[in-house]
Amino acid sequence: MSAPFLEAARAIVGAEFALEGAAIEPRYLEPARYAPGRAAALVRPATTAQVAELVRLAAAHELTLVPQGAHTGLVRAGTPTDGERHVLLATDRLRERFDFDPLDRTLTVSAGFRLGEINERLEAEGLFFPIDLSADPSVGGMLAHNTGGTRMLRYGDVRANTLALTVVLAQGQVLHAGRGLQKDNTGLALQQLFVGSSGSLGVITEATLKLHPLPRQRAAALVAPAELDAVLPLYQTLMASELAGLVSAFEGISKPALQAALQHVGDAGKLFDGHLPEYALLIELASELPAARLDLNALLQEVLEREFESGRVVDAVIGADEQIWALRHSISEGLRDWGKVIGFDVSLPRRHFMRFRAEGAAWLAEHFPPARLADFGHLGDGGLHFNLAWPHEAPPLEAEAMARLREGINAIVVALGGSFSAEHGVGPQIQAAYWQFSDAASLELAGRIERLLNPDRLLGLTRFGPQETDA
Repeated sequence: MSAPFLEAARAIVGAEFALEGAAIEPRYLEPARYAPGRAAALVRPATTAQVAELVRLAAAHELTLVPQGAHTGLVRAGTPTDGERHVLLATDRLRERFDFDPLDRTLTVSAGFRLGEINERLEAEGLFFPIDLSADPSVGGMLAHNTGGTRMLRYGDVRANTLALTVVLAQGQVLHAGRGLQKDNTGLALQQLFVGSSGSLGVITEATLKLHPLPRQRAAALVAPAELDAVLPLYQTLMASELAGLVSAFEGISKPALQAALQHVGDAGKLFDGHLPEYALLIELASELPAARLDLNALLQEVLEREFESGRVVDAVIGADEQIWALRHSISEGLRDWGKVIGFDVSLPRRHFMRFRAEGAAWLAEHFPPARLADFGHLGDGGLHFNLAWPHEAPPLEAEAMARLREGINAIVVALGGSFSAEHGVGPQIQAAYWQFSDAASLELAGRIERLLNPDRLLGLTRFGPQETDA
């Protein structure tokens, strides 16, 4: 690491917040699912002004800044890999602003705040930021990857709930994009350009977020459909009913995913009396009205009784909301008990959802038979975590085999009109898929934008232009 850079960085943020080598805590280098990264230095600014100074300083020394939020992401965009040239810019100290506007129902907040803390503070106001995840990401990380979550069906993703951003560009300029208004057509919505950009077009330091009323009640059920062919008709019936506006989640969980979760929590024999369905549905209703005025459990039970009578549903667990969601959020941990988790975060047109599951499973069985598939996800919005565990006892997958596996599954997704990255963004983990499956016109235009905003490619690890232009 360049001594002049480190000395100048310490003058900007303080000596204890500009570190190198062994002084960097492992949590900044160890991603959620992959091997540890490497960095020449770690800097932890506390203000937008400090971020701007550090961006200019790194550019002057031709060092690449890698922005990092809470490091809960799964595409490695926040994990540095070069121990000589990468400087990790952690945003966890960016906590300058927490400005709540009760009349506009907005929150202007610094990028370092965590989702959990935000919603804890807003609970007394009867509001929340409606992104629901098993992890606890930072504001900056959620924006950089356009997070969706389990309740996207009702509330939309982060992009749909972002009104304004403060961004430090690659040359150190501070951009204030958007006015924080619900309605604003005075120019291009530049704030949306940076949502989902994986930190490679600018460092997001603040955001104005749209808030929603906190539900006063929820009602969830874990449902066993009679067969796979009943799943989408059940969804259509529910979303065409008078309850459509109350549906906050419609999740699909395969039998292996349920088994993994149940084994992890140590309750493998109780659910459905031990007779797990091949595919289960997690259906949730939510309302701002209290149960005294609208009994969601009764409404949900009424819907399920009709489905029992129709023959599309054969069993259901209702009235155990916390246990149901705890089980849903235990799937990933359960898969880790089985082996190395290999995740595909994809989305598909609903008409091809079940077809992809079948074709993807068949392709895996033919080409990678040891893989244990345990898919689950947000069926209501087309999202699917097509996750598998590579058993601990199986020979480890070499890099070439892993590349073939990812290419094969992603090719099926794209052939069916789907997306190979539904809500995790683009990073080194799926960079090759981005280049392979994006059309030439989109790559060319994205490359022009990238060259405009990050001309020297000294910010972030994701590249949005054509592969042959990458230096």
